[in-house]
Amino acid sequence: MSTQMREELVRGQKAGLMRFIAISFCCMTYVNACCAATSPNFVIFYVDDLGWADTSVRMMDDEPLSRSDFNQTPALEELARQGVRFTSGYAPTPTCTGSRISIQFGMTSARLQYRNVFDVLSKKQRAAKGWDEEISMAGVLKAANKGYVTAHFGKGMNVRRMDHAGYDVSDEFDRGSNGNGHGRYNDVKKKIPIPDDNPKRIVDLTKRSVDFVKEHAGERPFFLMVSHYAVHVPHQASPEAIERCRRRWLAAGKPDIDRSQPGYEQTDTYQQWEYSAMLKETDQSLGSIIDALVESGQFDNTYVVFTSDNGGDFYKSNANHLRCNGPLREGKGSTFEGGIRVPFVVSGPGIKPGSQCAVPVIQWDLLPTLHDLADSQTLLPAGVDGGSLRGVFESGDAGSVRRNALGLVFHYTCHFHPPVSAIRIGDHKLLRHLASGELRLFDVAKDYAEKHDLSGKMPQKVAEMDRIRQQYVQNVDGGTMPEVYEAYSDWMGASRKNAEQKYDKDVASLKERNPVDLVKGLAKLKSNWEKSKRSYVVKRALIEDHMQESSWYRQDQDKVIKRLGMDKQGNLITPDP
Repeated sequence: MSTQMREELVRGQKAGLMRFIAISFCCMTYVNACCAATSPNFVIFYVDDLGWADTSVRMMDDEPLSRSDFNQTPALEELARQGVRFTSGYAPTPTCTGSRISIQFGMTSARLQYRNVFDVLSKKQRAAKGWDEEISMAGVLKAANKGYVTAHFGKGMNVRRMDHAGYDVSDEFDRGSNGNGHGRYNDVKKKIPIPDDNPKRIVDLTKRSVDFVKEHAGERPFFLMVSHYAVHVPHQASPEAIERCRRRWLAAGKPDIDRSQPGYEQTDTYQQWEYSAMLKETDQSLGSIIDALVESGQFDNTYVVFTSDNGGDFYKSNANHLRCNGPLREGKGSTFEGGIRVPFVVSGPGIKPGSQCAVPVIQWDLLPTLHDLADSQTLLPAGVDGGSLRGVFESGDAGSVRRNALGLVFHYTCHFHPPVSAIRIGDHKLLRHLASGELRLFDVAKDYAEKHDLSGKMPQKVAEMDRIRQQYVQNVDGGTMPEVYEAYSDWMGASRKNAEQKYDKDVASLKERNPVDLVKGLAKLKSNWEKSKRSYVVKRALIEDHMQESSWYRQDQDKVIKRLGMDKQGNLITPDP
């Protein structure tokens, strides 16, 4: 081939390549434009530790206590007017980490083998495979081939980065600065705090979310999950918002507090103002996102889901000094309704405005729901426990949810809260205490306060529901309490061994350097090591006490600490005179 012919061929190949790129770009643009016009958008607004009755939206028409008489959430009120309130909306677990993993992958925390914060058994069960093979909500939408762009801003899963789980855009710069933290620091490792003008990172999460909507709305279909650090402790809000709450408090005829006195910020009154202000600013974030959707003309083509990762932690106590969230029993950390029933409000195409639905729904339903509403022709990932909510979105109480599992399973193998495995089937919910074996049964459709135990009156239902629960847990290797305690013991032993090795290393290093104050330095290292050993003894005793604890409420750790004369950090406690 001559040089001239070769040059002409190369020019022709380049021209052909450019035409292919141009045509491909036009086709991609056309596909994206068509998809943007026909495929719905999705927004999940995920709040941390928000109780069922904490907002100004009545979550159940017939229950006045299902809303707050002080907190104001006007944006959520508007969302409820445009959509549906689910009276029985559930989080996957009563604490954050398990819920945040479950909602992403559409499976129960038992199947995913991460059931509570600091799940020690999970470290053994998932040591080899982890969660890298699990398909997230973002992954499901990307596989639909409709041109979806996906984003996650805010609190993560801890076990897997969001940008590694299918999200195109994420603010999870590194696990230390985001992950599953509480929104206290811009840099966790260096302890650089969030600026005062960005409490709980509400401001920057809102800006990122609004910018994302403005960039993509109408151009291509999108999925946005904004996962707030609010309203988790430590509570934070702008001074202006707190002052507005104070004024509303006084306008309602309630007493003020003397802010010149030390400790006024620890009073119940101030903490109520601060919590309410934080919730109001979180609600304003929702309002800003809704406004961006409206301004872009995409609100009517967008499903907006508002919910919380577990039940409320800012609770009141009843006459018996037991926790309650509105009318619900207990709160965060409990498998009673107060720990797992959460606000669940959805607006979007085909949903009747201002409606209420009593069909039980749960957050692991959201993955198959997005799959269905996006009209994906790709098969759902294997093992998905949830079912599409399309039927109840379109038909309310006349609709239904078809799931692979026979019930909603809450398997909470926790070594620092009451270990309880529960299941809801239809109107009934069964709870088994995993330490004592005690069983309780409630009709939570009517008795959502769980006051009337029906286990003695309905033994056959108890036996059947417990059989279904146990069979499911065994099939997915959900874990047992003996396994949990063994895993915790192993972890404690490894931690103590590492601490002892560090002590020996520090002592050897100090002796080698031989500073002037060697004796003083060695004494300090010895003191810290002795404190560490005492902490180990206390934690070991607490676990042994937990193994024998039959209470359905939080473990009374003070009795163990008082008996041993030292706290969990290993500090010696001087007995009262």
